Amino acid sequence: MSTNALYLGREWNIDHDQRVKVNDAELRYAVLGSGEPILCIHGTSIADSLITPLRFQPRLLEQYQFISYYRAGYNGSTLEKSSLSIEEGAEHARQLLDHLGIQKAHILGFSFGGVIAFQFLLSHPERAHSAMLLEPYLPREAPEGVQANIDAYTRAMALYQAGDKLGAAQRYMEDVCGPSFLGAVEMTGPLDVWKRVEECVDTTFTVDFPAISSWGFRMSQADLMVSRKPTMPVLAVMGHDSEAAMPGFRETQRFLMNWLPQAERCGIMNATHGMQSMNPLAVGEGLLAFLKKHPM
Repeated sequence: MSTNALYLGREWNIDHDQRVKVNDAELRYAVLGSGEPILCIHGTSIADSLITPLRFQPRLLEQYQFISYYRAGYNGSTLEKSSLSIEEGAEHARQLLDHLGIQKAHILGFSFGGVIAFQFLLSHPERAHSAMLLEPYLPREAPEGVQANIDAYTRAMALYQAGDKLGAAQRYMEDVCGPSFLGAVEMTGPLDVWKRVEECVDTTFTVDFPAISSWGFRMSQADLMVSRKPTMPVLAVMGHDSEAAMPGFRETQRFLMNWLPQAERCGIMNATHGMQSMNPLAVGEGLLAFLKKHPM
């Protein structure tokens, strides 16, 4: 595997060819490799933006078992109602592990999926051996970050309401991750990645965004809201350029490092919020080092 080029042939999509019924949904999932299990929880819009880029770090897939699933409403995973809370998303993750007979796993979550992973640690701490949080999109509280998020949402929603669904998704990605992110997605995702995104935009705007808005957790109130802090090893990963693209990620990183005394940090060079699409080799290297340090 080259350290300077991302090459796996023509197509490196992973077929999520298995299904499981969970509360109010049916999830498509895939199990890859063998070893200690890692549950992958993807973010909004691009359901293939976590496990697929990690294929460029083959040592991960050679040494660990990855369980990747499409969250309800994404890429053929169904949702039988019009809303799904963050807590319900964490429950789906638990039910998938139950279905697979896995009592404890490493939990890997990115962005909105990082929020679900964080809630999983609060709701089901006994099921997580460790957690790797790639910039979990916890609700911002600092004024600059709040306003930047409102502006990004408003611009994207205007396009969505005008009927330009793909344009809405891409506008939001550009505002959050910077303009170079879209090209990175095309080179690290499936060949039909934008078709998949367009088909799932309704879930992003009508399910995910309302869920994060109505989620009750607040970083400034964490000690009052959480009766027992997660004690498992936690890796807080941040792109070196994320704050330059959009304010708010440094606030979350600081919270994780201050609130969780066991948290470790990992910086990804030449990457913003979409780090595993922009620099999958570095993300994979960081995850592998952390996993080796905290074996089951």
